[in-house]
Amino acid sequence: MESIELKEVSKSFKGTPILENINLKIEEGDVLGIIGQSGSGKTTLLNLIGGFLEPTDGEVVYYSKVEKQALDLNKNLNKIKKYIGFNPQHTSFYPKLTVKENLLHFGQMYRLKKETLLTNANSLLEFTRLEKHQKKLADQLSGGMQRRLDLACSLVHKPKFLVLDEPTSDLDFILQEEIGHLIQEVNKQGVTIVVASHHLDFLEKICNKIAILHEGKLKSYGNIGNVQKPFFKEDIVINIKVKEDKEKIIKILKTLPVKKIVDQGHQLIVYPENPEKTMLALLQAVKKEDLYLYDVDLRKPSLNEIFTKVTKGYKVEE
Repeated sequence: MESIELKEVSKSFKGTPILENINLKIEEGDVLGIIGQSGSGKTTLLNLIGGFLEPTDGEVVYYSKVEKQALDLNKNLNKIKKYIGFNPQHTSFYPKLTVKENLLHFGQMYRLKKETLLTNANSLLEFTRLEKHQKKLADQLSGGMQRRLDLACSLVHKPKFLVLDEPTSDLDFILQEEIGHLIQEVNKQGVTIVVASHHLDFLEKICNKIAILHEGKLKSYGNIGNVQKPFFKEDIVINIKVKEDKEKIIKILKTLPVKKIVDQGHQLIVYPENPEKTMLALLQAVKKEDLYLYDVDLRKPSLNEIFTKVTKGYKVEE
């Protein structure tokens, strides 16, 4: 199983600590989102994972089915770099080369055989929908197409890990969706992905795991559901869409263990003491009274809400 693990990793520049005691494992198939405020150490963390920086303390370890042993990433970078693709925050392609020339150039850096390189480049042109633009100079592309070209350049050697730093910065919502879809497709093809972004809604859609950095420390890490879980008791709400049966439903809710009911006309927002028990009791009562709910759902705390609380020192229950 391919994986990268950071073991008690710290990084300082000129005596100033940037990251402190980071323990993190990126497992095969993950789409791991890295979030944090500006200056929290996100880019430094990505550069450590990509092998561009060495830890001041601790180690970054690469586990590989091919190498059949655990390898220190920095000490074995010549062996490992072919397994990692890196897409920096700012465009890395050459603006005065054409789209295809850029792909061929980056492929040659990995010493791919000519036949393999042409096959990979043509496949990526089709995958990123740049086939019709392959003869255009890179600086003539739109912002969205430039992001797709950057992604293609980082994939030309078919890496097992792809590291992305702010792949949707300066893109509108539609283009963010497009890049998100491409990232998900890359992941389905067996590439493990690490992505840092300020667009938390974007990360919530594409990631299975989240790591929250704050002031150089890892504040929370794990599957999104596990990261959300400590906040469920306080933040989870039940949204109910109602019409003619609203008053009867409010009457039922008042008999249940709820902290607050907010009436917004055709929608009731309920703050339950125990979300699962309250939801079950509500559905049973509605069925018994033969009432009608147009829609009902549990709203979990968003990644943005969790990030705000974690970075403001909100203490969750163990």
